[in-house]
Amino acid sequence: MKKISCYLCPNSSCLIKKNFVSQWAEFIEKEKYQALYKKDYSIFSVGNPIFGLYFVQSGMIKEFILRPHNNVEIVRFANQSQVFGHAGFDNNFYSFGADAKIDSIVCFFNNEILKEMYDTNPQLLYDLMVFFSNEHSESTYRLMSISQMNLREKIASVLYYLYNNFGLNEESELLEYFTRDDIASLACTTPEQVSRQLSDFQKEHIIEKRARRIAILQPLELKEIIKDYLVLSNSEVE
Repeated sequence: MKKISCYLCPNSSCLIKKNFVSQWAEFIEKEKYQALYKKDYSIFSVGNPIFGLYFVQSGMIKEFILRPHNNVEIVRFANQSQVFGHAGFDNNFYSFGADAKIDSIVCFFNNEILKEMYDTNPQLLYDLMVFFSNEHSESTYRLMSISQMNLREKIASVLYYLYNNFGLNEESELLEYFTRDDIASLACTTPEQVSRQLSDFQKEHIIEKRARRIAILQPLELKEIIKDYLVLSNSEVE
């Protein structure tokens, strides 16, 4: 694949692009590793050594942990311009894994390169610190909330998370690559329970099931179901 330079990258919200300085250009293009990962390809696995940070140039990445009997529990999705792999950044080995949810181009910066960039650009270091803090707060909120929710609230929470973070297509549907298995994994439940709750939401005209896709008809109704938990979150938008 043809390497995409940070200077020409369209992802203005990427923390590297946002803090890009001209004197980095040659250095970054020489040292940055960029690769295309096909759908479902493993980027790193539990137990792999940690050498740096990853950024999504395009596509979407799924981060997950392994439960007993190799059951997968999705932790988060990262899409265009977002960082991933950061939760284990200061450890020796990953306690979680990351796969390409769809075909994705990923940029990687090793620890030595990052340290040099931090030393020469404190704003990048600050922005990453803010990102880490917000992500930690969000993951803590999600774990705490999901453990207290009933099934209806769990599924509403996941649907609202997918809607709020990744949007809908022109037909008001969740992006096609989000499956019922993904919803079940994020909600810590089973696909069968997801299907039953989706049927209930459809009867209430909150959603509409369209073959393998789910249309969100009334996102504010989903938000209403989980309103008692949203006061703890700093990530939801109006």
